[in-house]
This record gives sequence, structure tokens and C-alpha cells, in this order.
Amino acid sequence: MLQRLRTLMGAAPDPLPALAAARAAALRDALGEPFRVDHDDDRLHRVDVHVYARTFPGDDRPGYVLATCGMSDRLMTLPRGYDGDESAARELFWYVREPHPAFIERLRWLAKLPFAEDSWLGYGHTVPMSTPPLDASPFSTFLLLPPSLAGDRHLFDNLHLQGHGVEALVVHLLSDAEYDLVRSDEGLDVFLDLLDVHRYPPVFDPARPSYL
Repeated sequence: MLQRLRTLMGAAPDPLPALAAARAAALRDALGEPFRVDHDDDRLHRVDVHVYARTFPGDDRPGYVLATCGMSDRLMTLPRGYDGDESAARELFWYVREPHPAFIERLRWLAKLPFAEDSWLGYGHTVPMSTPPLDASPFSTFLLLPPSLAGDRHLFDNLHLQGHGVEALVVHLLSDAEYDLVRSDEGLDVFLDLLDVHRYPPVFDPARPSYL
């Protein structure tokens, strides 16, 4: 009813439903129909997680993309006086072998964390978790990097919220030793070099050895 009254009165429609529809369409155009959607029941800030089946370049094993859909309905709080080129409107991707419920839960938690803490997530940021997503895996810290796949990097190029382009970040998991390196001075660049040396796979492998 409210939307109908706005239309009759000539008011501009609420932009968020339009953004949500355009975001879902961009995901569908790039990744196809979702294998499933894990719906969020939080009415104040709904962040669904879409699950897409995918074969990754150079990898003949099946995999999945977990993609948040709703994080960019709000702008994160960038630091006062920030003059960099990071966007305050983000969505998160995670490349996995299986869409484990714990992965979906942790990804949604991470997507909402900046708004709970009045902070932001950007390139190279690390976020420790209290426990690993999988009991048998030692990796318990998120590392956020831009997508290495060009299609994912430009997936939301035409979407904007209040002048901020919607941009994707891909989550990776670190061991404790890798986390200590990344948060040291120039440690991120050193760690990225290690990824190249070890031919780090884009799809999360909970059984991979720590590189340190």
C-alpha cells in the first residue's frame, strides 16, 4: 500500500527493492540459477546467502560459490577522513567444495559484523573467529581479498548505493601462523607471494597445510 501511495503521489520508489532485484539479476546472469538460497530471517538487515554450483578454471572437480546478497543494502562506516578508493557497499564470496551449513553461517556473520561494530571490511582485512568453522580444520581467521576471477571482480559493476559502487570481496581462511604474518608490517605482500609459490587454490581446502 505504501509503495502504491508513493507511486500515485509521484514520489520516487524505495531504491532498496530495486537494488536487491538488480543484485540478484547480476548474480544470476554471471552464475546461473542458484543451487539454493539460505534465507535470513533478520528483518532489520536481511542478508541471504546464495549457493551456486560452479566449475572453476583449471579445476575439474565440482565446487560452489557462496555469495551474500543483502550486505550492500547498507553502507559500511569508513574511517573518518578516509580518502582511498575502497567502496562502503560490499558483498562477500566464498569458494568451497561443499556448501557446509557452518560456512553459510560464518559468511553471514561476517557480512553483518561491520554494521554491528560500526566499522568496515576492505582489501587485506583479517577477522579472527572464536572457533574454526570445521572442527578438523586449523583455519579460523578470515582474510578478505578482491576476486581473482575477472568475471566475479566486475559482477556488480553497474550497481551503486548512494554513490558507492557495489564491489565483491572473496573470503579466505588463515592458520594462526599465517594470520600473525599477515598482520605484521608488509606481511600481506609476503603472504600473497607465498600463495603464488604454493599455487594456492581458489577453492577453500580445509585440509591444506599451513604455509608457515
